[in-house]
Amino acid sequence: MRLEWNLAHELSDPLAVEPFRLRSRLPGDAVSNDVNIHQLSRGQSQIRNPLQFDAAQGKEASDFLWTQLVDPVCVSARVVRILKENDVSGWSTYPVEIFDNEGNLLSEYHGLAVTGAVCQADYNRSTVVTKPPPTPRGSSYDVYRGLHFNEEEWDGSDIFWVGAVRVIVGRVKELLEQEKVQNVRLTPLPDWEVRVRYVRNA
Repeated sequence: MRLEWNLAHELSDPLAVEPFRLRSRLPGDAVSNDVNIHQLSRGQSQIRNPLQFDAAQGKEASDFLWTQLVDPVCVSARVVRILKENDVSGWSTYPVEIFDNEGNLLSEYHGLAVTGAVCQADYNRSTVVTKPPPTPRGSSYDVYRGLHFNEEEWDGSDIFWVGAVRVIVGRVKELLEQEKVQNVRLTPLPDWEVRVRYVRNA
């Protein structure tokens, strides 16, 4: 199977204001109570008891609910149904409990784990673009444009990782748009950008 790189998209947080943004009830954001959130988000570990989240910001439920942490993202039962019915590969779920800003339990949400390959980003193939200052007194800065990776590391999954970036193939992007899935940003990999200094300082 050949990946159509120009049709693949990053699946990410749109930073919308209206949907709930979740805060974990775990005491820490890495390894707590024998839960490794990083591994859980990659399908590399499992849990029996649901992870609990509270709505820290926003005022409404949505298909995707993002968190204040880097890794976890929760999805509605509708998203799970869409992925299952269309045989989308490279994902699984883990149990979660989400409470709205009045303490009411939101039913039928799941933690989304991306279980597809973890590919290494190749910034040598990206284009370096100088961006203008974001403010009148600011400074210009350089970004890498285009998220490239070694496609031999890709396992054919419809959802996978490039570094810490969730990536979906073209058919999944079309599916999410067709179903009008809410509260998710889909960025074409050719248009994806990251500041050069963030990569060099990582």
